[in-house]
Amino acid sequence: MDTKDFVDHLFLEYEETAELRDFKEELLSNLDARIASLIARGLDKKDAFEKAAGELGDISALADQISLRKKQEIFQDAYMGMRVYLTPLRVAFYVIAGAFGILGAVIALVVYFTGEEQSALEAFWEPNKRLTGALGVLLAFISPAAAAFTFLGVTQETASRYPRSKKRGAWYALAAWALCFGALLFPLTYFAADRGLMAAAATQIPFSIPGLALLIFLQLTEKDYRKPWARERYEKEARISREMWSDPLIAARFGMVSGAIWIFAAGLFILLGFLIGFHLSWLVFVFAVAVQLAVQSMMMKPRP
Repeated sequence: MDTKDFVDHLFLEYEETAELRDFKEELLSNLDARIASLIARGLDKKDAFEKAAGELGDISALADQISLRKKQEIFQDAYMGMRVYLTPLRVAFYVIAGAFGILGAVIALVVYFTGEEQSALEAFWEPNKRLTGALGVLLAFISPAAAAFTFLGVTQETASRYPRSKKRGAWYALAAWALCFGALLFPLTYFAADRGLMAAAATQIPFSIPGLALLIFLQLTEKDYRKPWARERYEKEARISREMWSDPLIAARFGMVSGAIWIFAAGLFILLGFLIGFHLSWLVFVFAVAVQLAVQSMMMKPRP
């Protein structure tokens, strides 16, 4: 029995509808992905099918006496979200990358707070030496760690997304390394030997700029790696959002509330600026953004 026949058998007693067909296609896609994942872990095709089918069979046995809609909910919650894609080897790589980055941060702190000066007075009055030393350590540790995390992240399969190829993951990792390396090299060059802002900016030409260009290229040529059920859920949520914001009354109400929030924030910013100083009054805008997001969240609640 192939996967399609197996999924059809699970819903044999239910009337075939468009909604049921869509759900069966979604479930079939997840079942095939589960089998492929098991095969990648070393099982042969037959054993992988039996294991994945057994998981679905166990879940189906719990749902045999309830409605079709509830049965679909059980499959979505228990099967589509139950799989663990992190193999022990991949977990080990995550741990190694994280430990490498933390080690770099610790060494950088040690370098910054001790330095190579002969006295505490010299260390206090010559912070640039300690800062450039710390930045040099971060440059050597954080950039590779960022590249490793990027590669592991984009090639990681999840319940809602297929993994990217290792080749594409390597390009993403290279872009992350270049951006991180350039971001750390900029202050390092600026503070080291008084090279100045122009010299620091020039260091971005071979690192940050190509890294950003590569990242933009990868994003613009990206395929849709979402799994069918995740894509369907996103499209449904997007449709609901479009329908809501196309309502002139809701759009006008949101515009008036947003205007009131920002007029109040601007006035409060000026008032607090004269009372306590403008170096602190800018925090008003942080709270204004939070209030606007809260208002938007309340307005996006499903209407009865």
